[in-house]
Amino acid sequence: MSSTKTADISSLRIDRTNKRGGRGLFFWVGLIVVLGLVGAVAVQLAMSLRKPPEVRVALAEAGGIAGGVVRSEILTANGYVVPRLKASVSSEVGGRLAALYVEEGDTASAGQVLGVLRNDDFKAQIRGDEARLETARAKVARAKAERDRAVIELRRQKEIIEKGLGAQTTLDDASSRMDVAVAELGAAEAGSREATATLQMARENLQKTFIKAPFDGTILRKEAEVGEIVSPLPANGGLTRGAIVTMADLKSSEMIVDVNEGYVARVHEKQPAEVELDAYQGVRFPARVRQVVPTADRQKATVQVKVSFDKPDPRILPEMGGKVYFLNAGDGTAGGGAAPGSGAIVLVPTAAVAQREGRPIVWLVKDGRVAARPVELLGPVGDKTRIGAGLAGGESVVLGAPETLKDGDRVTVVEGAL
Repeated sequence: MSSTKTADISSLRIDRTNKRGGRGLFFWVGLIVVLGLVGAVAVQLAMSLRKPPEVRVALAEAGGIAGGVVRSEILTANGYVVPRLKASVSSEVGGRLAALYVEEGDTASAGQVLGVLRNDDFKAQIRGDEARLETARAKVARAKAERDRAVIELRRQKEIIEKGLGAQTTLDDASSRMDVAVAELGAAEAGSREATATLQMARENLQKTFIKAPFDGTILRKEAEVGEIVSPLPANGGLTRGAIVTMADLKSSEMIVDVNEGYVARVHEKQPAEVELDAYQGVRFPARVRQVVPTADRQKATVQVKVSFDKPDPRILPEMGGKVYFLNAGDGTAGGGAAPGSGAIVLVPTAAVAQREGRPIVWLVKDGRVAARPVELLGPVGDKTRIGAGLAGGESVVLGAPETLKDGDRVTVVEGAL
C-alpha cells in the first residue's frame, strides 16, 4: 500500500503554459482583423454619407467666337495699335508753366484742368478792366440824370410858352440841352458796353492760361515741366514747348494694318477678325474691321485697314505691334453633333481648363457625376480658351474644379450656374 502511494505521478501533470500562449495569439489576430473590417465599413459609410462638393458649370460654345459658326483664317497682316482719339494738349496763349497736375498713366475727364500758366498779368488786367467798367457805369448814371433833368426843363418851358409867358429862345435852349444830354447818355452807354467787352476778353484770356483736357482719356506722356515756356506755336531751337501732355482715349484703340492690294478684296467692313499682340503671344482679342481706307499706297502697293477691338482691354496699349487674323465664316454651323477632333472650334471659359498629369483637361458634368476629358488647346480669346479637339460644344464643364476631384465623383451643381 505504501509503495503505491509513493509512485511518481509527475508525468501526469498538464502543461498549461503553451496552451495559454496559443490562445492569446489567435485572440489578438482575430481582434485586429475585426477592427480592420469595422474601420473599412466606417470609411465606406462616411464616404457614402459625405456631401458631394458644389461646383459651378458653364456650357461649351461651339463655333469659336462666331457664336455657332466655324470660322477660318483667310488673311493675316501686321500693324500697330493706334487710338482713334489722341491729342497733344497745349495752351491757347504763350507763357511759363506754373503748375502741372497730372502724370503719365493718370486719367482725365473732359474739361479737367491739366496745368496752369503764370497768369498774374492777366489777373491784373482783369482788375483794371473791372475798374474801368465801374467808371463807365458811373458815367452812364450821370448822363441819365442829366437827360432826365433836361427832359423836365424842356417840358416846363413848353408849358410856359403855351401860357404865353415865356420866350421862344428859352424853349429852344432847353430843347438843345436835352439833345446834348441824350447824346452824352448814348456815348456813356457805348463806353460801358466797350468796358464790359474788354473785361469779358480779359477773363477769357485768363481762362486760356488754364490748360484743360479736350476729352476723357489717359495721359500718355508729359511734354513739359513746371517752369518751361509753353506756346501754341513753339519756336525753333527747342526753347519753348508746344504741348504740356499727350493724351488718348484708350477705349478707342484700334489696329492699323497694311494689306497687300492683291488681297484687299478679301477684306470688307464689319468682317470678324482676331488680334494677337506681340506682347501677349497666344492671346487673341476679338475684333472687327471698321474701315478699309479708300486709297492705296502706290509706293508699297498696300491698302490701309483699320480694325476695332470688340471690347476694351487694359493690356492693349498704343503703339504695340501685332498681327491681325481676318476670319471667314464657314457655310455650316458647328452643332452639337460634331465629333471630338472633327476640327470644329469650341470655346470654354479659361477657368474650366485644368491640368492632369501634365495634359490639359476639362471636367464634364453628366447625371451628377464628373468625368475628365483631355482636350487640345488653341489659345485664349479674351477670358475664354479655344478648344481644337476633345469637345463638340454644348457640354457642361466645371469652372475652377477642386484638385481632389476624381473621375466618377458625384457633385452638386450650384443652382443658377448655367
